[in-house]
Amino acid sequence: MISLRCVDKVVGVGDLKFQLHSQKRTFLFRADNTEEKNDWVCCLEKALSDNKNSIESRNLFFKRRSVDFSFEGSLELMSPRIKVYTIMSRDKLYLFKDCEEQFQGVGITDIDMRLALVKDGEKRSFTLTTPYRTFSFLAESESERQRWCDSLNECVSRSLSYDGVCESLWRVASNQQCADCSASMPEWASINLCVLLCEKCAGVHRSLGQNVSKVRSLKLDERVWTDDLIRVFLQLGNAKANTFWGANIPPSESLCVNANDEHRLQHITAKYVQGKYRKYHTLYGHQEELDSALCKAVQSADLLEILTLLHCGADIKCHTGIPEFPTPLSLAKRSGQSAQAELLTQNLNTAESFESVLKDVSIQSHCGYLFKPSSSSRPITEHKNKADFAQRWCCLEGGVFSYYKNDHSNKRGSMKTSEIICLSVNSPGKHVYEHTFELYTDEGRGYLFGADDANTVRNWSKAISMAMLPPALFNVCGPCDRLGRLRCVEGSHGIGWFCLSGFILHVLLENTVQTIDLRKLLSLTLSDSDGSMVLVWRGGTLHVPTDRRPHFVGWQTCIQQKSGSGDQPLSHQQLTELDVPVTVDRCLNHVTRHGLLSPGIYRKNGVNSHITELLKRFHNDARSVSWSELDFSVDDVANTLKRFLREVKDGVLNGQDNAKSWLNAAGLEDKSERIYQYQNLLSNLPIVNQATLKVLTHHLHSVQHLSNENQMTKKNLSIVFGPTLFQNDGKDVKATRVVEELIQNYCSIFNVSESELQRQLNLTTVALNKHKSERPSSKTTSSIICAVYLERIEEGLEVLVQVGANMTAVELVSEVLDHKEVKPTNEDFWSCYEILENVEMDRMLHYSEKVLTVYFSPVLKCNLLVKKNQYISSILKYLGMMENVGKSGTLRVCEVKTERSKNYCSRYCELSGTTFRLHKGLQNSPCEREWPVKELKVYNGYRSKLNSPTPWGITLVHEKRPWYLCCDNEDEFIEWTATFYSIQYDGDIWPSLLVMQSHNS
Repeated sequence: MISLRCVDKVVGVGDLKFQLHSQKRTFLFRADNTEEKNDWVCCLEKALSDNKNSIESRNLFFKRRSVDFSFEGSLELMSPRIKVYTIMSRDKLYLFKDCEEQFQGVGITDIDMRLALVKDGEKRSFTLTTPYRTFSFLAESESERQRWCDSLNECVSRSLSYDGVCESLWRVASNQQCADCSASMPEWASINLCVLLCEKCAGVHRSLGQNVSKVRSLKLDERVWTDDLIRVFLQLGNAKANTFWGANIPPSESLCVNANDEHRLQHITAKYVQGKYRKYHTLYGHQEELDSALCKAVQSADLLEILTLLHCGADIKCHTGIPEFPTPLSLAKRSGQSAQAELLTQNLNTAESFESVLKDVSIQSHCGYLFKPSSSSRPITEHKNKADFAQRWCCLEGGVFSYYKNDHSNKRGSMKTSEIICLSVNSPGKHVYEHTFELYTDEGRGYLFGADDANTVRNWSKAISMAMLPPALFNVCGPCDRLGRLRCVEGSHGIGWFCLSGFILHVLLENTVQTIDLRKLLSLTLSDSDGSMVLVWRGGTLHVPTDRRPHFVGWQTCIQQKSGSGDQPLSHQQLTELDVPVTVDRCLNHVTRHGLLSPGIYRKNGVNSHITELLKRFHNDARSVSWSELDFSVDDVANTLKRFLREVKDGVLNGQDNAKSWLNAAGLEDKSERIYQYQNLLSNLPIVNQATLKVLTHHLHSVQHLSNENQMTKKNLSIVFGPTLFQNDGKDVKATRVVEELIQNYCSIFNVSESELQRQLNLTTVALNKHKSERPSSKTTSSIICAVYLERIEEGLEVLVQVGANMTAVELVSEVLDHKEVKPTNEDFWSCYEILENVEMDRMLHYSEKVLTVYFSPVLKCNLLVKKNQYISSILKYLGMMENVGKSGTLRVCEVKTERSKNYCSRYCELSGTTFRLHKGLQNSPCEREWPVKELKVYNGYRSKLNSPTPWGITLVHEKRPWYLCCDNEDEFIEWTATFYSIQYDGDIWPSLLVMQSHNS
């Protein structure tokens, strides 16, 4: 800590650094950028100017006289083991290295005593426990230790009852009574509704949710009470505020001090949510006039007018018509109306209460008997016997969950729903009572409740969840397995609301609900060192720091289990965006890439130890599995796929009963009837099973299409995959018949048009061709005829080229140019491109990329095009000038989710290391999405229907999901493209040109 009252001046040093000068020392700081450094310097200079006339010679950390110190002296801090000089002042305990540094205005830290707990230790020691750390001290003597403990306990008591804010606000007579029930000396407030409240009414306000009423304590939340906020409450007061909120309350419906919880809830709901008693503005219902009146009011001193307009429908973010000050908040600040700006700020993140829909009161109120374990030191997560439980009458009412020995006895315990941070509904059988749920509070305490039937637990969990959840999650979350608050970097004020239902996780961040299918996560990282979690999915990234409270371990376990498991049915596996298990997808892609022309593929055996090892990796975490051709052969991978499908729980056909139905259908004599039955059985499969069977059949169709080369006909494939899909011994010939007919009738069974299938086979006539003389670098055991397009200035030509299994892009370019007798000049650079059909997008193939893999891609509808590369010279020149490959800057970005969503938004993009990051806004904003660069397909151009603002576009595709980046000029386009290429190809771009030019010469 550095007291600014000891600082003489602040001095900027260069672009990023600045110094604080005191009489004894100079402190040097470094900011991340020039703008941030200038902000710090400006802020510090203002603070120094404000403090110029209040510098004291002694107590530089304390504004009041030294008599304000209640205790001071030397102590020994145990960890780290150092001597510290300690001063207790008001509600803080200050630690200094020594007395001299305290005089110089330099300290170690301060401890908030309002949140501290003092505990005696052995001999001369004692501890001070806070939510963020435990401090252990050693006094000089036993008597000194006792004096310190007594003084610290007194400080805790005094700080908890500090009345500074109360005394200020109670100076207004109407603020000495609760705005709702008239209880005396209210110690709570709704800082957006601008009313002071008693404890009971504050509890009801809190149950309405932060979007309706933001409740704060006058004593415990002292930091909230800025001078401007206090001025708002002094100028308004409960009397003025109630001329709006309670202008029309009939005497029969007024709230008294002794009102019960139900009456209190009904009255407060009618008053603030339903707007039953408020005095509506004369402009109510006329949006433009309301907005105009708000813009005028924020420049005046009439706070009541602003409060009335805000809660009668005026848009707090409406446009003022002044470009320099576009919002009412900026206009208030421009006009020097700080109190008005504070009122607007407190209402910025709250919905208009007159339109709010309250949670069903009947759901919030719930009573009945539950079973609760008797007091025990054993954790609630341990298995309990029936003898451990006792029957309790439980009641949820007025935002408080209470339990009693019976319905007539005194209360045995209670907790406010606002204090509940986690509700977990346990799976049946965890305890002796089949159906149980757990509640965890902010303090880290856990409670277990059970019932004999599922309906009881279901109704209780519904009632508690509706009392806990923010309104934004009401219509999103159904029956939940687990819900509550977690610390979250991306959340509002570092907190996010999480609701887990099955495999779906709903997360409320900054008033936006993100829906995450945990099976489709791109990665899930659980840190061994600190227990934090990082979830990456197609919509962004979520960082959840560790929490030592007991509910956090349950969240970790649930999220990990629901993210996909290797020994569960297909629908419980880790999935791709197309609902195909990652294990199946990775294996099929590898075989497609390396084994389509391999003789006896799927029939030959792999190495058993390799298959077992690879399958074990997939079971542990399929997303993280990667391998090279040196680690596992294509036969190892093919047999891993077969074993996975054979051993997965319930199989692809979803159980033996369903499998028998498929076998029965195969026994029908009429072919059309068999096909019809197959279609019905397919439609009755779960979505994941349908997608898996379709992609597998498509793959087998592609394999048999090249049966003259790989010897795997429909018959051979059906013999191999019949026992695999039906998980039997292979003796039933009907299983073979089913697989054979699935391959043969792929289009009709899976509703795929013949033309679409042809496009999936790349719109070519594929035939085995006799071996021709080939260059030594491209010798293969087989070759096929492919249609390749040559783009010339005056015409486009289709060229039939013999393509070997290992032919690379550079060899294909040479073959096409030779075939058409095109002689490039020294300035010409020709490349092979993947062109998406009917789309103005192309991707340059790397010189070593195997052409056949691209040609037979089962996902993208593409053609091959050989054309001049107009940008490669500029790309190589740009890369030659770079020391460290990386690029960042603001681009206009568009993600097309529907035909209508085609908006381009400015986003800060960062390409560094091996990762491309897309931030929510401009520089320094949170990261919204990130992808490994080597998993992206980078295309030049984009769909013409997007109406791009510039012609220089880059399209990023990851598992069929496109993102469009719009560059402002050609140079920017070249720089981004060059950086992508360099990272994807590890800088190995030049040899492709070298080989081509060598061949051409």
